[in-house]
Amino acid sequence: MTLVPPKVLESVLYAEDLDAAERFYGDLLGLARITREPGRHVFFRCGPGTVLVFNPAVTRLGGSNPALPVPPHGATGPGHLCFAADAAELDSWRRKFESLDLAIDADFEWPQGGRSIYVRDPAGNSIEFAEPRIWGSGDSRRLVPGDEVVVATHNAGKLREIEDLLRPLGIVALPAAALGLAEPPETGSTFAANAVIKARAAALASGRPALADDSGLSVDALGGEPGVQSARWAGPERDFHRAMERIEQQLKALGAAAPDRRRAHFTCVLCLAFPADGVQVYEGRVDGTLVWPPRGTGGFGYDPMFRPDGEDLTFGEMAPDAKHAMSHRARAFAGLRQRIGTADAP
Repeated sequence: MTLVPPKVLESVLYAEDLDAAERFYGDLLGLARITREPGRHVFFRCGPGTVLVFNPAVTRLGGSNPALPVPPHGATGPGHLCFAADAAELDSWRRKFESLDLAIDADFEWPQGGRSIYVRDPAGNSIEFAEPRIWGSGDSRRLVPGDEVVVATHNAGKLREIEDLLRPLGIVALPAAALGLAEPPETGSTFAANAVIKARAAALASGRPALADDSGLSVDALGGEPGVQSARWAGPERDFHRAMERIEQQLKALGAAAPDRRRAHFTCVLCLAFPADGVQVYEGRVDGTLVWPPRGTGGFGYDPMFRPDGEDLTFGEMAPDAKHAMSHRARAFAGLRQRIGTADAP
């Protein structure tokens, strides 16, 4: 039998000023204090684990109680600790740090997917907040054929595509509008944050698993716009022809006529949320070139002006099956598909 530790029980940092450490971890981050020994340590609860902050000047000397022969330990220089946060929570943490004038060392997306934000505690330790998917981990629950999932969108085109992608998996789609669920404000700064906001709201309101997608078009020459604002560019009337004209006008103003100046990509982030908390996030992307005038009447949104790499047709000209085989939404669904089990799966 091979022994493997099942989890990390304690995470340790070092700080000489324990009062400052307690204000940071207890007051600012909201961790519950377990115990404190003045001058030596302060311990906090974090989920099922613990965060232990020691004064290294004392712990390097070893314990003074012979009944508890803890070996000496200590370190100099900045340590590192990472707290888990979903995409929407990361936006909230950033706003909190900014409101407190706490400097943010870094905020970026990892190549494998997932975002991290780094700050410093008063002792100079590097404290990271990150989506669990940067390590391929997170909520591990599975759906099985026959399960009902609330599709948290009021966009008819998006609903139709998601239903088409769920149907072969045996998952029953329940439109949010049919359940009378309101659309929550999309206040996130990233596709992932908005997808989490929508899925979590639908799951809590319905008491069922909920699936939400946030997607959009990012144009290289426009600095990534419209990006997370893609739907807003269409206005309250959802006039995407007007939104496409706006993009074309801005590209013309930049003299972006050559194909290499008209590069763009679609991004789709799917979030599967469960009523008792826990989210799973999957991301897909497809690159291509923008054409003008728009071509085709299929799909929805910006599809008629987007020609994916390697194809002659725009998404608006493609048959649904052809688009589903390569779209950003289909690529995000590839990750979700791995979470669809059988009725007797664990």
